[in-house]
Amino acid sequence: MYETFEHGEGTPLVMLHGLMGDPSNWQGTFPHLPDSCRAIALQFPFFQDGHRLDSLQGATEYAHGYLDHAGIDRVVLCGNSLGGHVGLKLAIQMPQRVTGLVLTGSSGLFERSFGDYPGVRPPREWVRAKMCEIFYDPSFVTDQLVNEVCEVIAVRRNARDLVRIAKSAKHDNVAGRLKDVRCPVLLIWGMQDQITPPDVAEDFRRALRHSELAWLNECGHAPMMEQPKAFADELCRWWDRVVCPQCVTGTDGLTT
Repeated sequence: MYETFEHGEGTPLVMLHGLMGDPSNWQGTFPHLPDSCRAIALQFPFFQDGHRLDSLQGATEYAHGYLDHAGIDRVVLCGNSLGGHVGLKLAIQMPQRVTGLVLTGSSGLFERSFGDYPGVRPPREWVRAKMCEIFYDPSFVTDQLVNEVCEVIAVRRNARDLVRIAKSAKHDNVAGRLKDVRCPVLLIWGMQDQITPPDVAEDFRRALRHSELAWLNECGHAPMMEQPKAFADELCRWWDRVVCPQCVTGTDGLTT
């Protein structure tokens, strides 16, 4: 039922991709992650027959179900875009279980949407332009990537689900609930992020009590793809300083 890609052994780090992403988005970081980390990239079955997810709540329940299925009692969550939004909701819902949170380009406060989405079978030029908004380096927007996105959203049901999920995330603003996130949070943000701009990262940093913010220059909305080693280096420094002491003490080390 659940599809994952795993690397390493140790404390579970469950990685949650965004709406148009997949677990391969994280694979460039795997060789550079901490030795004490068991990285688990979870596949959300967006646009897949058999178990389709069509809302932010559905994605949150799916990730929660995976943690139960895998018997993971204590976890650090790492999420990009919609995946970060899911991580935030889980951290709020089960504070004793989520012991750390890494957010990169997370929705939940503000995210530029597909406001001018042209419906079924949008022009290829429109798709390419939207993909170019995700990355600072346009070379990441390959013909293959554009083809894959075009194939997905050319299906009427997929196009409908895409809009529905995006709207559900936009309507679920977590600003008033961020005070309930008890665990330490690392924000890793692209300085040239056009989807969740730098001001969004600063808003998260101010609202999350136990947070710190790391910037990656010449980087857009998907830092783990554009700068996987730099992303992992920031995560490693935080992991060694914040997560590893938790592993020794067995507590989150935080006060309410």
